[in-house]
Amino acid sequence: MSLSLQSAASNKMLEVNPYYDYVIKGWDFALKYNSAFSDACSKAFETFLSTRQGTAQNIEKTIRSSFDTTLRNELNDDVLASSMTEYIDSWAKLCELFGYGQFAANFYDFFSYVDRMLEPLRDNINRTPSDVIHCSKTLCDTTMNDNVNRELPSDVVDIKGRFDLLHYKSDTPPEHKTPILVVYSLINRHYILDLLPNVSVIKNLQRQGFDIYATDWGTPKSFDKDLTLETYAEEYVGNAVEKIKEITGSDKVSLFGYCWGGLFALIYTSAHQENVKNLILHATPVDINKEKTIIENWTAHLNADDLTNVFGNIPGWLLNIAFLIRNPVEAMLKYPRYFSEPRSRDEITQFFAIETWLYDSRPIVGEVYREIVDQVYRRNLLIKNKMKVGHDIINLNNITTPLLDIVGTKDDLVPPSASTSIINAIGSTDKKLIEFPTGHVGLCISNAAHEKLWPEVGKWLAQRS
Repeated sequence: MSLSLQSAASNKMLEVNPYYDYVIKGWDFALKYNSAFSDACSKAFETFLSTRQGTAQNIEKTIRSSFDTTLRNELNDDVLASSMTEYIDSWAKLCELFGYGQFAANFYDFFSYVDRMLEPLRDNINRTPSDVIHCSKTLCDTTMNDNVNRELPSDVVDIKGRFDLLHYKSDTPPEHKTPILVVYSLINRHYILDLLPNVSVIKNLQRQGFDIYATDWGTPKSFDKDLTLETYAEEYVGNAVEKIKEITGSDKVSLFGYCWGGLFALIYTSAHQENVKNLILHATPVDINKEKTIIENWTAHLNADDLTNVFGNIPGWLLNIAFLIRNPVEAMLKYPRYFSEPRSRDEITQFFAIETWLYDSRPIVGEVYREIVDQVYRRNLLIKNKMKVGHDIINLNNITTPLLDIVGTKDDLVPPSASTSIINAIGSTDKKLIEFPTGHVGLCISNAAHEKLWPEVGKWLAQRS
């Protein structure tokens, strides 16, 4: 058989046999991934042979840096990212063939009900006490904790949306009249800003006299898959803002957007500046083309259409795997390295609290994921003032609300350049950039951040409340 005939026969097999396609694409990705890993190991070994001076600790640090840098560069290669995309596409087709997408949807629907029962444990142990305004499409009710210190108005039940609105309680009345609404991301759970009492951003801001509310998007069900970016960014955030104004009597609210929540806050502000006193963005990706982390590059290459068509909502464990394989050595050695020296009970508690949050993943609403991947990660339309949400084009130049942009200079999930571009793009004249020497999670829980960063954030807000 000629080479051309063999190629035609192979292509025909790929068309009619999705399992064969899955195996071939998986093998190709494995080869490329193992090649990247081998190159990183070789570079680390070369560094070991050439490093002759310094303490053992410094030599180890140099070798680790050499390995990490090489692996990061190799995994960020577009060829490898494309191979990974083809592998995931073939897997999605196989899942569709065997009905796994529907099975996953049913599983997460069941899990969402189980999760609802677990929420009182997860959301109250070590958390700042809060009143929860439960929301659904047609009915809402307010659940008050036992240690309520004041009554909310009886009409809080009329807020609409498939999410909960939290109101963090304080023993003292707020000093600043403008309330804060924290708008969380759809990735992972909301409690990263209230992880433990001694590293809680919520408590830090409360001690500075602020009245704080927050979104809890919960665990989406399969029938939530068609909720759009417009639904979350304008309708749900808008409903929360209006309810907070009604409860507090304030005519405006300060929006605090965490990661993707910053995208929601930006979109809402662009259309409703009359309701927004101040805008805070925390590690928010707005300009992807300048510099891409591994996760951002992989996301930009993904075929989000295929994933959402098969699964509806994007499985949370898929993102967990991506986080693990971007540096598997670090994932394997994290525990032995951490426990190689004595740790206090508080340090151990914080370590496992962070680990729990990292892998406490939920599905991501499919249509929102599709829109963000396409418009922000693939085409970078937000920073170009071409992003379309509903019938509106988001023009950052039109936003004149005071802006505070918080960036971690060591963030390996949202690189600094992806966030700092907003300073030059936005139309606000009152704007400030805070670059803090830590990573994505460190902005929330590091002792240095709580000693220096969040007091500075509070001071900025206080001057504009």
